[in-house]
Amino acid sequence: MKINGKILLKGLGLHSGKECELLIEPCDSKEILMKSDDNELPLSKFSLSGTNRGSDYIFPDGSKIRTCEHVLSALNGLRVNGVRLTVTGGEMPALDGCARTLCEEILKHSEESNDELESLKLSSPVEVRSDDYKRFVAAFPCEHLRVTYIVEYDFIGAQIFDYVHSPENYFENIAAARTFAMESDINYLRSHGMALGGSLDNAIVVGETIQAKGGLHWKDEFVRHKVLDLIGDLAAIGRPLKAHIIACRAGHELHLKLVEELRQNLK
Repeated sequence: MKINGKILLKGLGLHSGKECELLIEPCDSKEILMKSDDNELPLSKFSLSGTNRGSDYIFPDGSKIRTCEHVLSALNGLRVNGVRLTVTGGEMPALDGCARTLCEEILKHSEESNDELESLKLSSPVEVRSDDYKRFVAAFPCEHLRVTYIVEYDFIGAQIFDYVHSPENYFENIAAARTFAMESDINYLRSHGMALGGSLDNAIVVGETIQAKGGLHWKDEFVRHKVLDLIGDLAAIGRPLKAHIIACRAGHELHLKLVEELRQNLK
């Protein structure tokens, strides 16, 4: 899919709480380029960090763009390429805490295209695990992108979601799944410079009760959001991926470690 106009979005950064701006516009590259100030790189060339409750993209000079996962999920989910993302404020605007708003804007300003990058196919499995072996993400050879995700949280319990990727399936079943935080973690996050822009307009708060504006979109919205995050993090490979990914109690840090391993396959 190709963008045929400019998309400008503004809002608070989820973590910084400051006004941020995102401009999406067509470019000559087949890849997605991301720009901030005078720095610009294709997604595949960034250093990555997933340790601060989001996916941060780091330029060679150490400057970064924070919480890129939801925007990149919308682009990767709808198979958009050949665009430049110009970010002002050092962080992506949080918008609705998921990918639905951006997907709707993309669909208004896009057209079908057959000019896609060649997909990355695996010849053997790739796996990354946490140090205690309780969390993992593994990718297996497959003829399409499929995700099986398992989560387990206090007050939520265990959820599993099996997803076969297509732009239509993504928009209908993943894009509207919102980010969430445990009520018990909020004071800690804010004292460490995170979640300062979070509210019930862009997040679900989970405690003994679940606070969600308009109620949950699905009973398993939590695990669907993890699929959304993973699809966004896979954009850092720089091309579509054909693999069956199985993730258990994972998150951005493990997602991006898997991406680093998959990047090696391209070399």
